[in-house]
Amino acid sequence: MSKKWLIGAAALALAAPATASEISGKVTGPSGAAVAGARVVINDLLRGDTTEADGAFDLPRLPAGEYEVSVTAMGLASQTRRATVPQDGLVKLDIQLAPNTALPKAAAMNAEPAAEHLAQKQAYLNAIRPTAARKPNIVVLLFDDLGYGDLSSYGNQLIKTPNIDALAAKGVKLTQFYSGSPVCTPSRAALLTGRYPTRARAANHVFFPSDNPMARIRRSAGYANAIPADEVLLPEVLSRAGYRTGAFGKWHLGDTPGHRPTDLGFQTYFGVLYSNDMNPMSVWRGTSVDTPADKTDQRTLTERFTDEAIGFMRASAGQPFFAYVPFTAPHLPHYPNPKHQGVSEGGTYGDVVEDLDDNVGRILQALDELKIADDTIVIVTSDNGGDQGGSVGNLRGRKGETFEGGMRVPCFVVWPGRVKPGAVSDAMAMNIDLFPTLLAALDIPLPKDRTIDGRDMAGLLSGGASPHDYLYYVTAFSGEYQAVRDSDFKYRAMVSEKWPLAPAGTPPPHGARPALYRLNGDNESFDVSAKHPDAAKRLSQRLAAFRAEAEANPRGWAAPETK
Repeated sequence: MSKKWLIGAAALALAAPATASEISGKVTGPSGAAVAGARVVINDLLRGDTTEADGAFDLPRLPAGEYEVSVTAMGLASQTRRATVPQDGLVKLDIQLAPNTALPKAAAMNAEPAAEHLAQKQAYLNAIRPTAARKPNIVVLLFDDLGYGDLSSYGNQLIKTPNIDALAAKGVKLTQFYSGSPVCTPSRAALLTGRYPTRARAANHVFFPSDNPMARIRRSAGYANAIPADEVLLPEVLSRAGYRTGAFGKWHLGDTPGHRPTDLGFQTYFGVLYSNDMNPMSVWRGTSVDTPADKTDQRTLTERFTDEAIGFMRASAGQPFFAYVPFTAPHLPHYPNPKHQGVSEGGTYGDVVEDLDDNVGRILQALDELKIADDTIVIVTSDNGGDQGGSVGNLRGRKGETFEGGMRVPCFVVWPGRVKPGAVSDAMAMNIDLFPTLLAALDIPLPKDRTIDGRDMAGLLSGGASPHDYLYYVTAFSGEYQAVRDSDFKYRAMVSEKWPLAPAGTPPPHGARPALYRLNGDNESFDVSAKHPDAAKRLSQRLAAFRAEAEANPRGWAAPETK
């Protein structure tokens, strides 16, 4: 008979003087054949056994009483049976397991979103041609969970970030710039597509490694776990326009074939396919593993991503390039590089941010050494608000929330000849604006078969007004549009925030009641709807209309053009 196992305090309790009471039996499958390796437990992990090759199990030396016997086996439906064990008695319990019908249902629900507009996407990309006109290089540096108050140029008194801060002197600092979501995956989808993340079915929290139990839970809830193949991504457009394209760092938009960086426009890739708190933390080069998880040293990832990005820029040899560098830091867990460990007044988190700053400096220095700084657009921002260890400054909320601290992030844009050095803009913009802004600068038309929510913000970067009348905030879990803002007010509505992973007893989401805030006044400290009822009504109606449009046309497809 197989070895029995005891857990925790139960082990001590059941190691008392033995009795002859016992539960034994056999586990079979739908056809009646024995099931080996099934797990049999009583009273929620009080004690257990694993079935032998003949399906037999045995739970001896039990005190008399009532028991719940639960059986689980791979690919079969679990089953729980009740048994009353008499003093010094034996209970025989044969259990036949049925097929697990939930598995095929989950697989069907997680089928790759139908590529409804793949033909339209391909036609659009095929129409893009490289031009002889001089094209600027583009460098996008994306931090992971860097908060609005984490940089010294945004008010941090403990963390020193001189290299990042120097960008403010070279370009424009944006004080009301937003990520497309308060969490990782949706924000990255928004940045690379120019669309709110619901359009790409990427707004329900984050994607997980495809073999992770969390991915299976997403499937059972009907959530996608990779960006749809018919989304048009910035690197795909730039590649067609004659750019060398490379990504160096965290992807987090899918890890299965067809959804990896080199499948979606990046000619070169070096990085990790998801967050640094997910396993396996392997480093990929192109379509294969470069460094297996057990050899990956997270302390040096920022440095390695930077090395690869600089090597890519040096190898471009006069060809315009797009270097996308989505660092894994300062996302939890925090692993300071030994070169910067213990140096920051901001503690371990500060060490990680200062290491980032040093590597940003290396990238800027490489541009100078290659004598291409004057021909390069540099954009630096974060994927969402600050998390544990990070600062959101004097904003309310943080990562995961649609309060300002969850989505308002630092942003610098250096654009020689287009942006006035040392400028500051308090006009509102979002990372969805980068896609149309860059395409407009290159005279590349936007796709006409889909809604592009972003706007060309060239005017804003030159000191003008926001290109938006309204911006919308999507929740981290349910993917609902919870809030809308204009140039002065922000309205937050009620949402369900349903999520299959929420533990029982999870409290309702923050700000469950509708509220109106005056952003230029008290940073969401007071509900001013009673004082400004017209603004509350106007924004409430605007949010309701946008929600209705998004529900009626979730992918944001445009009506076919008529001739």
